[in-house]
Amino acid sequence: MKYLLGVDGGGTKTVVAIANGLGEIVGLSKTDSVDILNVPLEEVEGKLKNALSESLSEANIDIDDVCFACFGMSTFGDVPSVERGIETIVKSILPRSMVVNDVRVALEGAHPTSAGMILLAGTGAMAMAKDKNDRVFRVDGWGEYVGDLGSGYFIGRTILQRAFEEYDGRREKSVLSNMVKDFANVSDLREILIRCKITNARTYIANFSKIACKAAEDDVNEALEVLSISIQELTRSVKTLVNKLDFEPIPVAYAGGLFNCKYFKDEFISSIQSIPRVKTVKPEFSPYIGSLLMAAKNILDSDEWLVFYEGLHKNTKELLT
Repeated sequence: MKYLLGVDGGGTKTVVAIANGLGEIVGLSKTDSVDILNVPLEEVEGKLKNALSESLSEANIDIDDVCFACFGMSTFGDVPSVERGIETIVKSILPRSMVVNDVRVALEGAHPTSAGMILLAGTGAMAMAKDKNDRVFRVDGWGEYVGDLGSGYFIGRTILQRAFEEYDGRREKSVLSNMVKDFANVSDLREILIRCKITNARTYIANFSKIACKAAEDDVNEALEVLSISIQELTRSVKTLVNKLDFEPIPVAYAGGLFNCKYFKDEFISSIQSIPRVKTVKPEFSPYIGSLLMAAKNILDSDEWLVFYEGLHKNTKELLT
């Protein structure tokens, strides 16, 4: 039996999955961020090795039984000088592997057999598409300092900025400041600053996007405004990518933690449905399944891949809804 390994290594969480040639998930484990720009190299390697070990143990196989692997890694393809470090870690863990950006595996999971686009909005944000010739295009995903417009980090940072504006008196007081303090479990807003300057600060700041969602559901104007700005930015990314593509209709799927917020999801869908040539669709598979599919394309022949693909539909219980 052939075994394939897939990794969805995002900015917040990482999933490591093993599947057999029949498309059955036999090993599955999770860890947190393996973003090499925000997590030390040795820590990234340790997290991947531990998660892989858990998946292998659940699958009851050895690493030598894995025929091929696809690692979808956050920031890969963003900064050329960083790619070598990521590849070195991956190849030291499993030489029989390929490395792509984590949004690339999300795209493959969303559209495994056709052209299409995915908008990923979690800690970071990126729009990526492939055309009918399998050429790949992207917009944004450039990190929290120069890009990721509309992302969870973008929203969380804006919420914090507005809370501190209220603290200073630059903005009229609202319920936002108290919501931020309650969420952070601090009595003084300034205590938050310490956590914003240490390892994993990116994830910490992005978590404050949850406040925006809760406040929006309660019709807090300050939160509604922040989410509106975020959706405008994400819609702009989708429009820009649509202009790079020469086919229609363009199926646009969406994924990422921000879409756990019903208000945000509904407003985003409404916004991009107004773009010509676009139709919104549900992702066919989760991103980690996309990594397995990409691994399979590199090692299985066309008939074996079809069996694998159909098996995933039959056996996978985590299809997105």
